[in-house]
Amino acid sequence: MLHKLRVFLETDGDDVYRDIEIQDNASLEDLHNTIVQSFDFIGDEMASFYLTDEELNQGLEIPLFNMDDTQPANNMMSNTLIKDVISEENPNLLYIYDFLNMWRFLISLMETGEKAPGIEYPKVAHAQGIRPEDPPEIDFNSNKDDFDEFQNGNGTENPFGEFYGYDDDEWN
Repeated sequence: MLHKLRVFLETDGDDVYRDIEIQDNASLEDLHNTIVQSFDFIGDEMASFYLTDEELNQGLEIPLFNMDDTQPANNMMSNTLIKDVISEENPNLLYIYDFLNMWRFLISLMETGEKAPGIEYPKVAHAQGIRPEDPPEIDFNSNKDDFDEFQNGNGTENPFGEFYGYDDDEWN
């Protein structure tokens, strides 16, 4: 089975995303490598995927490398299949690349289908926008009331459009 995913980069305004087609039996490390290449990163920084709930609250971390002895060693990107973390019932993941700069992405399942004969996957099916030089500023001291206004449409423009739903204070 093939998954078509939209990988949306948080920016200060412009829509920057990649539509990636990837087999459901590929690993999250395969997806990580495709994201890194498609957004023109060097690829030498740490990264993690995060499971989410319906409100896009950050859940279980799936790191590139296990650096926490209290976590099981099999909880890494290389040991986690796409089909085990993203489905129609759980269509979203969060992804962080480079924890010093905090490039933040929302990954959303667009559709599933069968792979086309003769095509190599994963592949970038569509690219929109160019990654900015610097990630957007993160205000880790933001006021909860400001966030509520932001979520309810009374504040500034939402960088994730309809997909926004987490509080910056919840990011690790």
